[in-house]
Amino acid sequence: MKNVLNSIIQSLSKQEIRFFKLFIKRTDNKKRKDVDLFDFMKKKGGDLKIKDALKKLETNTNNYHQIKNRLYNELNNSMVWQHIWKDNQSKSFSYVLLARVYKNKGELELAFHYLNYAQKEALDSELYEILSIVYTEIIQLSHELISIDVDKYIALKKENILILSEIDDVDLLLAKVMYDIKTKQNFGRADISLSKLIKSKYSKIAKDKKLVNSARFRMRLFMMYSRLLLQERDYKLLENFLIETYNEFEEDNLFSRSNHNEKLTLLTYLTNCLCKNKKHKESIKYAELLLISMKEYDSFLHDKYLFFYYNILVSNYAKTDKDKALDYLNKASNNEVIKKLPSYTSFIYLNKALVYFHEDNFSQAQKNISRLILQEDFLLLDKAFQLKVLIADVIIRFKNGYHDIIDKIKVIRKNHKQLLLDEEYVRDREMINIISKKINNGDVADDKKRILSFMSDYDSEDLDIISYNIWLRNNL
Repeated sequence: MKNVLNSIIQSLSKQEIRFFKLFIKRTDNKKRKDVDLFDFMKKKGGDLKIKDALKKLETNTNNYHQIKNRLYNELNNSMVWQHIWKDNQSKSFSYVLLARVYKNKGELELAFHYLNYAQKEALDSELYEILSIVYTEIIQLSHELISIDVDKYIALKKENILILSEIDDVDLLLAKVMYDIKTKQNFGRADISLSKLIKSKYSKIAKDKKLVNSARFRMRLFMMYSRLLLQERDYKLLENFLIETYNEFEEDNLFSRSNHNEKLTLLTYLTNCLCKNKKHKESIKYAELLLISMKEYDSFLHDKYLFFYYNILVSNYAKTDKDKALDYLNKASNNEVIKKLPSYTSFIYLNKALVYFHEDNFSQAQKNISRLILQEDFLLLDKAFQLKVLIADVIIRFKNGYHDIIDKIKVIRKNHKQLLLDEEYVRDREMINIISKKINNGDVADDKKRILSFMSDYDSEDLDIISYNIWLRNNL
């Protein structure tokens, strides 16, 4: 990140700015140059020039860098002070920091007192990573404070290590499957070995009563099993599982600030799953519940999930009310939060292209999908997803009567040669061949029958950006 300070300033909410202004005046109310620099950088955004800042602050280069460093440190302190008490993890760790302060002062009893507070907070919220730090601190403190029962904390440390090992195993599996889902957008092939590992780990944890009764591991089981069903595209079973899980967690009062991210994830999955199952009214209903939930706990995760909220509305209305879908896409494209996301342009351009395509506005569809392909971020997407987008581009060009389609197909064949040789992508290869033959006035009847026999229209809609089956039926 080239300009961390500017990125911090531009990311602050109104409440955070207000708190910072109060925080920085805690010792005196005198006019400060770091506050002036803050206001100037906030106003200028990314267009700040050093010579303008020097003129505004009436200072030289050396003093300017000192002012910047002081502002950076004050902003960091302000953010810590404002947010440290808002979640149990930060609160627990703050007690650890206090314990270290008093240990360094030689106040060992006070250090142990705060470590006990940290342990209680961590246990209540099942923060096993923090517990590991707490037990290490207590064991080290026992070297000087002999009243500590060191055997007790060594046993607790060992027990915690086993739990942490299970957490790490699950988190590594979840990280891998989430990366697959994000990059492939569920258009690529699922990793079979990964699915087997998830099933095995799920079965193991499900048999451990201590883990199953843990709120944190119940969340982990939900995350693991839902991702497995998502990878396997079993949306009907996933829908039932998500609804049952959400209702159970609500009844057991399992949701809290510390696992609010998991609650919003569950609702996001559920809205998308209902959309996949063509239950659009129900999906939109849960989307509104998602929005309400995003505003909980001072809306601290609102911005993170705003993209998903817009995405599900666009996905549903693209099937039921295309004007509304375009309206939400335009709202999303003007939203400052969504504009900051790396996937923002892909989301906007792809969805606009598809809405226009299904409205038979092929020129606008072509315009938007071309913009998507020209984005630098496009090359960061999974190769399988890129291939699907490029074939959708060829389909749209075909409808527009473009003369460069054969050249586009040549580029696709060259850049995705290995992928097109894979049996997993035989339909994509056949689709390219059909369009190529059609342009050259060849007979595509047999090819069309073959590709239509590969899968149902429903599966084709799920796997293709523009359903090959439906397009072939309607156009050839």
